[in-house]
Amino acid sequence: MQIYNHNGKNDNMKKTALLALPISVALLVLPSAASAATVTNGGYAATDSIPFQWEELGTPAKTPVAGATRVLGSNDDSVTGSINLGFSFKFFNQAYTQVQITSNGLLTFGGSTTYNANTDLGQMMPFTTTPMIAVAWDDWTTTYSGTDGVYYKTQGAPGSQSFTVEWRNTKAYDPASNSNSSPVSFEAVLYEGTNAIEFRYLDMETGGSLVNPDASRGATATVGIRDENAYLNGRYLQWSNNQAVLTNNTAILITAVPEPESYAMLLAGLSLLGFTVRRRKGAAGQSA
Repeated sequence: MQIYNHNGKNDNMKKTALLALPISVALLVLPSAASAATVTNGGYAATDSIPFQWEELGTPAKTPVAGATRVLGSNDDSVTGSINLGFSFKFFNQAYTQVQITSNGLLTFGGSTTYNANTDLGQMMPFTTTPMIAVAWDDWTTTYSGTDGVYYKTQGAPGSQSFTVEWRNTKAYDPASNSNSSPVSFEAVLYEGTNAIEFRYLDMETGGSLVNPDASRGATATVGIRDENAYLNGRYLQWSNNQAVLTNNTAILITAVPEPESYAMLLAGLSLLGFTVRRRKGAAGQSA
């Protein structure tokens, strides 16, 4: 598999790191958060009112569990080549069968980017217009001591498969406090059939540094989804941008919702159907 890397760093840029809690089971499930939030835009809706679950795809020995693959170990500002999902996934009404994974918490379709400075998803991006899923878009690295890499796995029966990506024990880029920073772990799941997207955050607490701000709970990250040329067509959903709202052991579910035009067409169709039924009943009564 090809790995693309860009090392054009600015050491004064933001970033810190996070603590990944060790777990001894393959799947951890916790109740949903007490206070829920919902965001709707671009034909999608997002909510954190779902139970948290976590699937571990890597081991302490930095090896993948059965069926999983490890990539982007000891990498910084890097992106994989195209990876097969194993099924067709519809994203903003476009079907995709492959995805690219970046070390900076992004999934992209039909293109890639190694850009490490997160931006507002509704703004024009000078570096790419490719459709993307921002799980926790920040300047992450797996080159520091105590880091691991990224893992992915397709599983399930045909028709209801899922594709999971785990950023496991990755740290925020921050040379000034590398020895004091802690790694983070978060993951995303793409679901076949429903085309839903789930973000999972195991531990999002970080420490600050002498030169960079505290990145705890997504304070220096962007979370959401965007289509190609979203700044022109408005097809994006942004959960947060540089806001500390990603608490530990929480999840966000993103699903497509019918556009207003779809509702209008449905109502028009139902009205036409009702008119046709009434007309037929009237004609039947007259003939009787």
